[in-house]
Amino acid sequence: MAESRPAHDRPHDRDLARRLDALRAGRLATPREALALGRLVTAETRRIGRHALPDPVLDALADTANRHRGRDRFLDAFLDAVLARHRDRFRNAEYLALPLLEEFLRDTAFSPERLSALLLADVVRHESRHPGAVEPALRRKRVRQAMRFLGTVERSPADDTPPRTLAGDWLELTVLPVSTEHDEYFFIRALQAHELVFTTLTGLLRSATDEVRAARPDEATALLRRAASVFERASLLFRLVATMRPAAFHSFRRFTEGASAIQSEAYKRFELACGEPDPARLDSEAFAGVPAVRAEARHHDNLARALVDGPRSEVLDAAAADLEQAHQRWKTTHHSLAARMLGDATGSGYTAGVPYLAAYRENRLMVVRDRAA
Repeated sequence: MAESRPAHDRPHDRDLARRLDALRAGRLATPREALALGRLVTAETRRIGRHALPDPVLDALADTANRHRGRDRFLDAFLDAVLARHRDRFRNAEYLALPLLEEFLRDTAFSPERLSALLLADVVRHESRHPGAVEPALRRKRVRQAMRFLGTVERSPADDTPPRTLAGDWLELTVLPVSTEHDEYFFIRALQAHELVFTTLTGLLRSATDEVRAARPDEATALLRRAASVFERASLLFRLVATMRPAAFHSFRRFTEGASAIQSEAYKRFELACGEPDPARLDSEAFAGVPAVRAEARHHDNLARALVDGPRSEVLDAAAADLEQAHQRWKTTHHSLAARMLGDATGSGYTAGVPYLAAYRENRLMVVRDRAA
C-alpha cells in the first residue's frame, strides 16, 4: 500500500498550507487578504467536507482566529463557523454560517426577504453548474421549486446575483458543507432561507403589533395578511427540501450532530412576536436551546396581547386567524417531511426527532383571551 502523505503535502491544499504558515509569522493586512484566506478554506471544505478538515489545518486556523480577532468581522464570523466543531460549539447557527449572513445584511441595503431570494437564486445556479450530479427529472423539479419561491418575492433581475462588493464576495462563502454530497449545498441554502423567512415574519408581526397599539386596525390587518402570504414561502422551502435524496441526506446528517432547527432563534423570536408561550413551552428543550431569546420573552410586546387590549376588529381577528392557520399547515408539512426523511431516527439536536414535532403540532401561536374577562 502506498504511503499516505501529510495533509499539507497534497497538491490541492498546498496554497492553503502556505498561507497558514505565512500567517504564523505575519498578519492579514487587508480585507481582501482575509477574503483570499476564506476562499482557500471554502474550496478545501467543499472538496473534502468540513468534518474532514485535518487537525493541522484546524489548529492553524484557530491560531489565526485568535490572533486576528476583531480586525475583520467577516473573517471572524467565517472562522467561527469553520471552527465550530473543533471548538465544541457546533450548533445550527454555525452549521448554516448565520453570523456571516448577518454581517452581509449589516453591510448592505438587503432586507432578509431580499437575501432569501438571493440564496434561492444561488440554488438554481448551483444545480445548473452541476447538471450531471442528480438525475435530470429530479434536477428539474428542484429548480422548479426554487423558482416558485423566487416568484413570490418582488425583485429585479439584478437581485439574483450577489452585489460586487466585499460583502457580496463573502456571501459566496456561506455554504460550508460537512460532506461532499451534492445535495447538501441546496439543503444549506434552503435552511438559511428558512431562517430569513422567519426573520421577515418577526418584523411584520412587530410592526402589526405597533399598529394595533396605535389604533390603526386597517394597517395592522394589511401587515398580517402579508405575513400569512410570506408564511407560505416556508412551506415552499419544505417542498424544495423534499427533493433531497434520502441516501444523500443520511450520508451527511451523521456529521451534523449537535446542530438542529430546534436551535432556530429566528423561529423563536417569531413565536414571541405572536404571543406568550405558556411556562411549559418556555421551559421546554425548544427554548432551552436559545437562552438569549428566552431571556427576551418578558421584555417584548406581542400581537396576542395587543389584540386583547385593543378595540375589537373582526377583520383584524380574521387576519390573525389566517396567520394561525398558515402556521398549522406549515407544522403539518414539517412533520410529514421529517417523518419521510428521518423515520425513527433521533433529531440532530438531541431531540426525539419526529415524535418531538408531533408533540407540538397542536401548539398555537396566538390565543386571544375572552375580552370580557
